[in-house]
Amino acid sequence: MSDDLSRLDELVVRLLRQRRSPSYRRLLLRGMPEGVGIAGLRVLRTVERIAAGGSTPTVKDVAVDHAIEQSTASRAVQAMTAAGLITKSTCGDDQRKARLDLTEAGRDALAQATANRQELLAQITSGWHDDDLARLIELMGRLTEGYSAELAARR
Repeated sequence: MSDDLSRLDELVVRLLRQRRSPSYRRLLLRGMPEGVGIAGLRVLRTVERIAAGGSTPTVKDVAVDHAIEQSTASRAVQAMTAAGLITKSTCGDDQRKARLDLTEAGRDALAQATANRQELLAQITSGWHDDDLARLIELMGRLTEGYSAELAARR
């Protein structure tokens, strides 16, 4: 079991390292508007996810989600606002908060990034049997849920 866990640990580390590589970043950012980088995409995804969950996304949400200072989150949001990908407006229930919404261009940028990622996955898994891909999806789901549960328990 120890050897299996060592091998799994190394594979997880390698996958994370590959996703941080310059070539992966170039692929992911292909077709993005000028000035949108990985950090910008993360901001857009956070706003999208929180809004899809029925909540009102704010700068504080971005800060918490990214584990960064609110001032850093504010600058990141401002950059996406300047790029025309997010709008900021006053929250109806609390005038001190700024509500964040994706613009059409912001939704398009996220759709392009998703298409770029899925194109890479399609290339990587071409030739795989459908059962192998389904099993990988199931196991990756279990692994990520396990990480989420374990890390939440340790907060």
